Amino acid sequence: MSPPARQTIPYPAPHNIDAAPQLLVVALADAALLAVERALDSAHPILAATRRADRQPVLLLSTERLAIQVIDATAQLSAVLREYLDSVRFDLDDLDQDVIDPF
Repeated sequence: MSPPARQTIPYPAPHNIDAAPQLLVVALADAALLAVERALDSAHPILAATRRADRQPVLLLSTERLAIQVIDATAQLSAVLREYLDSVRFDLDDLDQDVIDPF
């Protein structure tokens, strides 16, 4: 059983990168976090069994326990990146509304 797909951050459009270059870095960081999650899931297929409620807990190697901690940390960081992205978008929208046309 594979883990549920998490929401990913889309790559920004070029005009958005001009306005807020950090959007590209946030999208790339999120992509890297997703790559880490998928690589660890592939390297440790037993981790899928730990997510199933209908199975007995399995004994894990130290690398597998650490992989779980890394996956949990990447999920938390990804959530914070999405919050940051929402904040940047809100700030950009706020700035766009504050612009007064001089003509």
